[in-house]
Parts: sequence; C-alpha cells; structure tokens
Amino acid sequence: MYITIMNYLYKKKKIPILFTLFVMVCFYAYRDFLITYRMMLLDEYFLYYHYQNIIIYYETGDLKYSDNLPMNVRFLGLILQYIIFKVVPCINLTNISVNPNYDELFVCATFSLALLNYLSKYLLIILFFYYVVKILKRPLIEGSICIFLSFILINYVEDFTFDRITILYTLLILMSLNNKYLSCILITLSFLVSEKVIMIIGPLLLIKYIFLKEKKYLINLKFAILSVGLYGLMIYLLINFFNFSFSPLYENTGFDRLFLDLSNKSHISNSIIPITFCFIPYAIYLFDKNKRNLNFSVYEILLPIIMIFLGTGGGEHNIGRYAMYSFIIWLPLFASQINHYLKISKLIEDE
Repeated sequence: MYITIMNYLYKKKKIPILFTLFVMVCFYAYRDFLITYRMMLLDEYFLYYHYQNIIIYYETGDLKYSDNLPMNVRFLGLILQYIIFKVVPCINLTNISVNPNYDELFVCATFSLALLNYLSKYLLIILFFYYVVKILKRPLIEGSICIFLSFILINYVEDFTFDRITILYTLLILMSLNNKYLSCILITLSFLVSEKVIMIIGPLLLIKYIFLKEKKYLINLKFAILSVGLYGLMIYLLINFFNFSFSPLYENTGFDRLFLDLSNKSHISNSIIPITFCFIPYAIYLFDKNKRNLNFSVYEILLPIIMIFLGTGGGEHNIGRYAMYSFIIWLPLFASQINHYLKISKLIEDE
C-alpha cells in the first residue's frame, strides 16, 4: 500500500511543494498548537473525550484505560498518536495545574494528541486547496475562498479528538477516486479509521453511481460495502471473543435528540447554526439550478442529513459537529456560488 501511494504522489510531482508549504504553515502557526495543548490540559473547563487513556493502555497494559467501542477501534488516529507519543519528545507547559488523579503519562499522551490534531488541521487545509484547484480544476480564487472558509468551518468539529484526522482521511479518498487501486485500498481500510468515513463516502459513491450515472464508481462502491462488512465483523469479534463493549455514552441515544431547543444557546451554537451552514449551498442550488461545472448532485444533501442522524449518538450538542464532517463535499460548490454572486473574480481583475 505504501509503495502504491508514494508512486501515485511522485507521479504527480507535487510532494516537494506541498510538503514545503505544510512545514512553513506549521512553523508559523505553532501558537495554535500551544493553545490547543493548553486547553486540553485544562479539561475541567474544556470537556472532551480522553483518547489519551487508550494511549496509556497501549503503554502500560492497564485494562482500566482500555476504553470502549467505538473509540478504541479508531486505529489510524490511535496508532499515529502512539507513534508521536513514543518518538516525539514531550513538552511540558508551565503554569498548568493538571488533575492530580490522572496517570503520570496523561500529560505526554495529551501532547501527542494535540500535536496530531495540529498537524492534521493544516495538512487537511493544504490538501483541500490542492483538491479544489488541481483535481476539481476550479479557479484559484475559489480555492482561496475554500481555504478561508475552511479555517472557519473546521472550528465546528472537535479540536481535541479524532475529527480532523477522520475528515483528512475522507479527503484523501476523494483525492484518489481517479486512481482505482489507491482509492479501493483507502476505502477498504476506512473501517480502521472511523465509522464516519464510510458513512460519508459510501452514500456519496452511491449517489454518483445512481444519479450521476458514473459507472466507474461501481468498483469503489463495492469496496465501500466490503468496508462496512469488515467493520461489522470486527465489532462482532471484539464483543463476542475479546470482551469489548460499547461506551455507556450510547446507552440512552435516540432520535428524540433531533428536536433542538431554539431557546438553548448551546443547541443554537453547536447544532442549529452549523447545520444551517451545511444546507446553504444546496438551498442556493435549488434556487438557481446551476452546478457551476461541478460533478455534483443535489442528492448530496443527504450526506449532512445522514451525519445529523449519526450525531444523535453524541447528543444534541454534537449534531452540528457531525454534520460539519461533510464540508469537504459541499464547500467547493459554495465557494463557486460566492465567487459568482459576489463577483469576486471580477473585483480582483478590476483592481
């Protein structure tokens, strides 16, 4: 798989430029990492799910840190985090009071998770720009709009867990769809990343195959179905033979969580507003019926809807976060609509 990926990328001759840009951005934005790291250590004020515990389990073998499904089977993020934990020297921040009840490895496990999220964020944004401009062949101004809005929209997904790397992996699949072998490998292995990847890619491929009559995606669709099957098989084996169990967080889940309270500020900020953002490009399309020369179907509106239903497992405050996983699908269309109606290209040309 590694050789296949590297041959594909080197063939495109874009690695040196993208890598240099990535290093420069990470260097200049280092305070973003420090702020994220500090906030994660102050978890009494910034609540989030502690994937650090699984890293402590990997390191010590202590079963009390082994955690539950589905968090402990999101192997790509966990493995990358563990590699950082073992390889990159841990940095301790000053004037931070960490909960004394936490394991002594908690700080360094938090450092590795913060660094992974930091790198994933900027790699995602850079590759998304490349995807829009080079693969979707959109004008540079639309790619720039996508970068600008990406910095805003990425704040609606979780900073402290595996949201960013999940979206990044989804983007890699989108970038590879013109390469049958690479895309099939990435799609198949998506069950080791997060169930959210296949919940976006699977329906997207089905829409392209049925409504856009893109027969070339049939093979990708078959491998998406295979990935779903492998995920189900993995969960079955882990529960029945290795005593894994689902997190108690999912015990009281239900679609009643879809009924949001318009008077609740948290519901408005974390769910209603980001959900609205997801539907704006589709609403504009229904108004003007213009695809902007994109390989796009209005049925793609189902993608944020699917993620909204999936988000009920995380509670009312997380529904908008789940819906925002789909922004790499609809943002190129939205950027084109913004460019058209605000006449940004003409404004720049006039200058």
